[in-house]
Amino acid sequence: MALMKAGLNPPLLLKDLLPTSPQETMTLLIDADWLLYAACCACETEVRWDEWIHTLHSEPVDVQDFIGSKVNGWKKLTGDDQIVMCLSDYPSFRSELYQDYKANRVGKRKPLALKVTREWIHTRYTTRTLPGLEGDDVLGLLMTGGQYPDPIMVAIDKDMRTVPGRLLVDDELVVTTEQEANMNWMLQALTGDVSDNYPGIKGCGPKTAAKVLDGAKNLPEMWALVIAAYKKAGLGFADALLNARLARILRDGDYNEDTNAVRLWEPNQMISYG
Repeated sequence: MALMKAGLNPPLLLKDLLPTSPQETMTLLIDADWLLYAACCACETEVRWDEWIHTLHSEPVDVQDFIGSKVNGWKKLTGDDQIVMCLSDYPSFRSELYQDYKANRVGKRKPLALKVTREWIHTRYTTRTLPGLEGDDVLGLLMTGGQYPDPIMVAIDKDMRTVPGRLLVDDELVVTTEQEANMNWMLQALTGDVSDNYPGIKGCGPKTAAKVLDGAKNLPEMWALVIAAYKKAGLGFADALLNARLARILRDGDYNEDTNAVRLWEPNQMISYG
């Protein structure tokens, strides 16, 4: 996914992560889908037995050590053990909205030790998984729901910049306001997402999308410009709404944990529920 420059604050220093007083605590909300996949890929080892036979091997303990090392490094930033691993449930509600969502990933090989390491994460760490939601949505709900003290998201996915709050990417802390999060979300609704296989407006890249939304001061204004761009491209309101719903990482109020139902975003709720 292309980097969305519009609406991004400059990164802060690591010292900006530290609590302002010894009594304060922070909670790291970790994108465990990304961490799990990256660890499993990093720990695969190729063995070349002869010219014609190559095999891949993986030791689950190596994957566990990789994850543990990453987590311990992040914990040093907080000075405590407030760690929550956010994992996906399958299938995602987005697959019901759009049958081709992430269809481009079907059939691709998954790294070794993925299943056993996912099970280990559940036993080793505090984890959160919600029925029908991707890990990104769990991150978004916990980030905006007020359940955890002083939360910081840990992820590399630029989609998380559509969620207001603090995001740790490698060694950089990015703070995204609600206005900036909405801007990034509407940019994504225009461009679509190749990696997640939803189209947006054909030929509308990040630069074009930024020009479309230039000057918009709030979400209703952004949405009006999105609708106009879809109409100009020969597409309809339903196309724009579908892409906006696919692009939206859930926030507080978007999910009912009692019924496991997603509250899909409705444009007519913007004034009271942006």
